[in-house]
Amino acid sequence: MMKELNLRGNALLLKGARVLDPGAGLDGVMDLRILEGRIAEIGPALKAGTGAVIDLSGALITPGLVDLRARFGEPGQEERETLATGLKAAAAGGFAEVCVLPETTPPIDDAAGLEFWRTRAAGHAARLLPVACVTRGGSGEILADLAELVDAGAVAFSDGNRGLPGAHALRGSLLYARQFGRPIFQLSADESLLGGEVHEGRASLFSGLKGIPSIAEDIAVYRDIRCAEYENAPLHLQLLSTRESVQLLREARERGVPVSGDVGVHHMCFTEEDFLASDYGPGLRLQPPLRTEEDRRALIAALKDGTLSAIVSDHRPADFDRMDREFSYRPFGASSLETCLGAAVKALVDTGELNLARLVELFSDGPRRVLGRPAVRIAAGQKVCLSLFRSQSWTYRRNAGQSRGVNSPWEGQELPMSGLGVLNGDLACLDESLAELIRV
Repeated sequence: MMKELNLRGNALLLKGARVLDPGAGLDGVMDLRILEGRIAEIGPALKAGTGAVIDLSGALITPGLVDLRARFGEPGQEERETLATGLKAAAAGGFAEVCVLPETTPPIDDAAGLEFWRTRAAGHAARLLPVACVTRGGSGEILADLAELVDAGAVAFSDGNRGLPGAHALRGSLLYARQFGRPIFQLSADESLLGGEVHEGRASLFSGLKGIPSIAEDIAVYRDIRCAEYENAPLHLQLLSTRESVQLLREARERGVPVSGDVGVHHMCFTEEDFLASDYGPGLRLQPPLRTEEDRRALIAALKDGTLSAIVSDHRPADFDRMDREFSYRPFGASSLETCLGAAVKALVDTGELNLARLVELFSDGPRRVLGRPAVRIAAGQKVCLSLFRSQSWTYRRNAGQSRGVNSPWEGQELPMSGLGVLNGDLACLDESLAELIRV
């Protein structure tokens, strides 16, 4: 379990961890001394002074990781996830900052909604980065007051899983958002080709469920990229899942179009074959659906060559009542914050596709560039923003987790790495085994 602490300026010495900060060229076993929310000293075998000493031999410390796409339920659907349980789940997964989409009841489309979020999230070590609706009520029609939302703290705009369905609405939002330097997060999908449940191919053929074709995404990605190119405005495409769409993104970036993209961790770990073998298992009813191995290979290639900027959890928890029904009546999505990095290490690092340094970049520097925020570095004098991990295998059990979501496709699976918590300024959320060593 995780425990939240306010260090209130107390000193802390983290000893013997592997410290990995690819952006600073840092990778080695060393100690970190933390004082008053800043890194006071870094080096081998630092002497203990006042404050707690925590032995982190065998652990990993990285710059604070960022998730660009998560959904909680508060306000309106607290049985799925509250801000408190969601932010503790983020810390348990090693995320120091998490972009939360405004798919709540009501949707977060005004300053009052953002103020509610800000108040409820205060005091948690994992920091909420609020994403506000592009349009009023997330309806895809009338633009929200983006200027008011920026003043209230919105870091980006999105209408969530619905996306902006038409080119006219997207053009207007791009023009409006450009003046504030905030990206539009877009889930590109042609609505006329949606309505299915699984990938149109072997998954739909052998399950009998209605399929969602790859072109539902490809057509919309082409349209959305052309809008961004025409208006020369920043656009971030989320959850790309097909080889054609990442190729369109690659070509657009080579032309200098201000467009970026990310991929969900599920599409790195699973394909339609895993769905067929799962007997309609929880957490595999996804939007976009799991595609083919050829698509997965194309997504990995896009992570390698920098076409894709980030991997996201796409955390979308569901409670037991919503999941205790037939596959077709369950909600889309999976509970993923606590298993995201471990699953990515298993799928990409342990298989030799990416090294750990590149993976850390995709969870730290990459997403911060998308948001236009400065990189976090591990260096003396820097404000503390750190993620801690245990580098040993573990078996995920949702009953022992922080999230209220029961829809995890990793239930009972062995993963090679787990989160030990985060440190953010004077705030910490740490595994109980570490928190017990600190007296505040």
